[in-house]
Amino acid sequence: MSMDAPRAVFVDLDDTFLAPDKSIPAANLELMDQLDACGVELVPCTGRHVGGVPEAMRAHPCVRHIVASNGGIVHDAEARRDIHQVAMPAERIVGLYERLRDLPVIIDAFADGHAYSEQARKHLFDQIDVPEGLRAYLKGGRTFTEMSIPELLPTVGPVTKLSLFFVDEEGARAIDEGIAEAGCLYYVQTSASNYEAMHVDATKGAALTWLAHEMGWPIEQVYAFGDNNNDLTMLAAAGHGVAMANGNDAAKQAAESVAPPAVDGGVGLFMRELL
Repeated sequence: MSMDAPRAVFVDLDDTFLAPDKSIPAANLELMDQLDACGVELVPCTGRHVGGVPEAMRAHPCVRHIVASNGGIVHDAEARRDIHQVAMPAERIVGLYERLRDLPVIIDAFADGHAYSEQARKHLFDQIDVPEGLRAYLKGGRTFTEMSIPELLPTVGPVTKLSLFFVDEEGARAIDEGIAEAGCLYYVQTSASNYEAMHVDATKGAALTWLAHEMGWPIEQVYAFGDNNNDLTMLAAAGHGVAMANGNDAAKQAAESVAPPAVDGGVGLFMRELL
């Protein structure tokens, strides 16, 4: 298969560019230096908020833009400002919240570079079905507030994503029904107990396409790496979509190639030959 010389490389973080323990494998650290030397940009493209991108990536000269909130934000890392946003309507967020208020569901709002979570629901992080490493990351990466999410909304900037963790099937069904009722929202399931909700126009693929146009990158010279459902639009939009060996079946079907597993630094190993 013929591969074009890269101009930009978009990478999901968890279980793609990052190992399962959330570290950056040696091959990927080496890749960042190689990309910088070649004048190729690395674009973290993640469901995390901007501040959730590891400092080693945000501070590296090859990272000049960040796509966060699954495409809800395109951030200029050099200017430290958002240059493109697709926000969720506040009234739709409140309507969904009211449906979930009395259920064991964690409702995290992504705004202003933070993931805001209600202090009153913090105990639910110990009840959801997630690996222990992810549980620790979630609890350590949230900004806990005494306010409810509806009370919080007037005090923060636009919300670009809701992360919704459910303890039981009743919560999952209520999320599904509430998002369908909202009309302008959609969700992707990223783990056994998590749905991530965004505006229908906020996808990783749409953000990749927007930034490539702004930067003048020919789409055939844009590479994208991912492993999960929220990466599918990105893998399809890029000139070359690459799934991780540890990725799910949907990611592999959406991609044209498969890279070695994330734990081995598969992104760096795959790109090494192209550079």
